[in-house]
Amino acid sequence: MTDKTPSVTELPKYAWVSVPIIAFAGIAIGIIFDMYTIGIWGCIISSFILCGIALLKPKRDLVSLLVPLFAIIIFNPWSEFTTGPLMQILFALTIMVIAVRLEKRYSQK
Repeated sequence: MTDKTPSVTELPKYAWVSVPIIAFAGIAIGIIFDMYTIGIWGCIISSFILCGIALLKPKRDLVSLLVPLFAIIIFNPWSEFTTGPLMQILFALTIMVIAVRLEKRYSQK
């Protein structure tokens, strides 16, 4: 008798796609409604999702695990960085590349 129920550590095959979707959706909503803090929160939330996905992979990726720290440093309201739409788009593109890298390189058991 074999148990075919998925364990908690099993992720859907395309779980990494949620990272850029949430980031770019937050940016788009922020631009449409002229509320740029929504885009910031979209980037921060998607960075934590990426970290969670990295924790559940068979092999760990240090870059993916540290992405929330980078998001907090970059989008800190007292930082020297501008946190406008351009910075949000660049950060979202970066975590999209990291998510694809995590899926391609660190998914094999």
